Amino acid sequence: MEKIQKNIIASLILLAAVVGVMIWYVEKNGGQDLSSASPSPTPSPIQVVYSCNENKMINAIFYTGETIEVQPGEMPIPTGSVKVSLSDGRVLTLPQTISADGSRYANNDESFIFWSKGDGALVFENDEEKNYTGCVVSTIKNENQKITVVSPNGGEVWTKGQKVTITWNAQKETKFVNIRLAIFGNEDSQNFNAAIVSKTLNTGSYEWTVQDLYAEVWGVNDLPLSDKYRITIEDAEHNNIYDSSDVNFTIK
Repeated sequence: MEKIQKNIIASLILLAAVVGVMIWYVEKNGGQDLSSASPSPTPSPIQVVYSCNENKMINAIFYTGETIEVQPGEMPIPTGSVKVSLSDGRVLTLPQTISADGSRYANNDESFIFWSKGDGALVFENDEEKNYTGCVVSTIKNENQKITVVSPNGGEVWTKGQKVTITWNAQKETKFVNIRLAIFGNEDSQNFNAAIVSKTLNTGSYEWTVQDLYAEVWGVNDLPLSDKYRITIEDAEHNNIYDSSDVNFTIK
């Protein structure tokens, strides 16, 4: 019994990063459950987008690791991690650390700390909360979503001619997907919305060389440079099933 209790405690710590925001989201939506009916020993990654002061955003993808058994009386060992994409273009992958409140993630020298607490997040850089403040949850995605863009999902910087991999999660019922590229959030978005590929197999990834004249676009003869790009991936046979990058990324 004591061993079982230790495993439960360890699992709770690993999942703490998403439990708080999920509870908040469930309450906000009248009790709708975000989790699947059957528990999974290795939950799928959960993406959470935070809106911060000064129109800044943080895209966080939470991963839970395998439970490590410890001896009675020993502290559980966290094995989770988070991939944090910041709206200034930085992308960091941070391991989880022990925390008595919320879920804490930090790099080796702890010069960058990401702390998820309930429906909010704190970011400390060199022990100072300065660049990202007032961060609260704006969007949550989990494995129940039929299509989820994994990458690029915000903060990436691509260059023309670079070979990149576009990745996504989709339910097995989706046989083919379309991948589109658009400039988001300004008047140019009406003029640039291109197909990267149409009706490609739903393999979960697609290699693309970022290049000029890749797709036919109305009135555009060159791939524009912009820091407001987003990818959209849709079910090729049901175009009402789709997902887009949560935060802008850059092509330069």
